[in-house]
Amino acid sequence: MTDDLPRPEPPAFDKEAARRRYRATMRGPFMRRMNIALVLIILVAWGFGVAAALARDVEALPGHDVTVQPSRCVACHAAGTNNAPPMPHLAFPSCGFCHRQGPPPK
Repeated sequence: MTDDLPRPEPPAFDKEAARRRYRATMRGPFMRRMNIALVLIILVAWGFGVAAALARDVEALPGHDVTVQPSRCVACHAAGTNNAPPMPHLAFPSCGFCHRQGPPPK
């Protein structure tokens, strides 16, 4: 008797199955690692932004223009020559990364 009843058409798209697959993908180990990496990148970017906002401007100091190589800055500040204060951070590819530097002398 039950075979005589018309069966409903299966849905073309199973929403619940799609939700389960999506949740399984988003809660998987790969996406967790990606989210942790994203949070770390954002925190580091904020840290650099705060450092750049708080760093002293060196544009008025002689010999601190944009043409000076960072290796010269590190050498001078590490040795303490010319009453240079010790550098309280790691060296970056450019001092202008955080410090505002002036244009080269004319």
